[in-house]
Amino acid sequence: MRADPRESANVMSGEPNAPRVILDMLKRRCCDMRDAGKRMLSFRLRGFVACAVVLATAAWTTRGIAQQAAQLPAPAVAPPAAISAAPATAIVPAAPRQRPSLASIPQPGQKQPQARTPEEAAAQKAFLAEQNPDASVQLVEDFLLQYPESEFRESAYQTAMQAYQAKNDLAHLLTYGELTLARNPANLTALLLLSTALAEMTDRNDSERQEKLEEGDQYARQALELIARLHKPPGFPDELWDELRHESESAAHASRGLIALIREDLPKAELELSEAVALAMNPDRVLLYRLGLCYSFQKKYAQALEVLDRATALGGIKIAAGAGKTRDLVAEARDFAAKSLSAAVPAAAPSPAVEAPAAGGSPQRTAVP
Repeated sequence: MRADPRESANVMSGEPNAPRVILDMLKRRCCDMRDAGKRMLSFRLRGFVACAVVLATAAWTTRGIAQQAAQLPAPAVAPPAAISAAPATAIVPAAPRQRPSLASIPQPGQKQPQARTPEEAAAQKAFLAEQNPDASVQLVEDFLLQYPESEFRESAYQTAMQAYQAKNDLAHLLTYGELTLARNPANLTALLLLSTALAEMTDRNDSERQEKLEEGDQYARQALELIARLHKPPGFPDELWDELRHESESAAHASRGLIALIREDLPKAELELSEAVALAMNPDRVLLYRLGLCYSFQKKYAQALEVLDRATALGGIKIAAGAGKTRDLVAEARDFAAKSLSAAVPAAAPSPAVEAPAAGGSPQRTAVP
């Protein structure tokens, strides 16, 4: 059994004094190198943090990111079997958002963190503005070293979590996500990103696969409960508030639907994925593709064609097929659903153990573990 993730975070972090603990240990280890300056001290900190992360996440990661990435050309590793070919989607984009996220809107009466010095404020703005994931992680580590008691620790942990998402590093993403929740259990960004990461990136051969999927489902449920408790700030536009709330709810339902699809709980997957589509202002093609697969697996071919047509209109999902060729997963799934609907032969319908149709042929049958 896996330990409670918040307990793991607390063991590693000793919250609320995690940076102080790390800093004190570094001072003891580096006492003979004080003249080397901040650069050497920062280097040692990153080495120590890396060791601590490995120890804290050894029970989570049984395969390397390179092995996982080899399964897909997508930024993150998608689930096995019927949806193994579907690329993952990110909740938090790398580029700056054109409008605020629900998580970024302060709640009435919520205390905002304050910098103690102008230098601390500038350092916090620097890691928030950095778009390069590696540079972002370095800035966060330097910030935690220099300001171990900062009120912006939650912001620093969250930034590192998002950087590791961009790096496709599940182990570190989980670690910093749980550190974020250790600082603030009501951090909506962390709840949504953790639920998505566990659904998207958990490898089919992971010995703790079911436990990780259950954790992902729990994070999504917590996110939905948190969203239901949020209050619109005075003066905030009603229409924008509803849009942002629905987008966040859509992300949580999408994670739950994906997990149900992996578990072959098709009625639940349909319920969650259709709710995610209904709530999203502009459902993305991956979400529509997965809902289309869910319909096909239940022999609901007409409904499958409807959502797959929407995914096609968004450009489909192209993946490399070798020899310089590409495949369009949406086109393949749509072709199979159309042929099955035309044939109207029950025996031709796919089962939950059927992968997305292979290029130019029938679906590949693969037993789901």
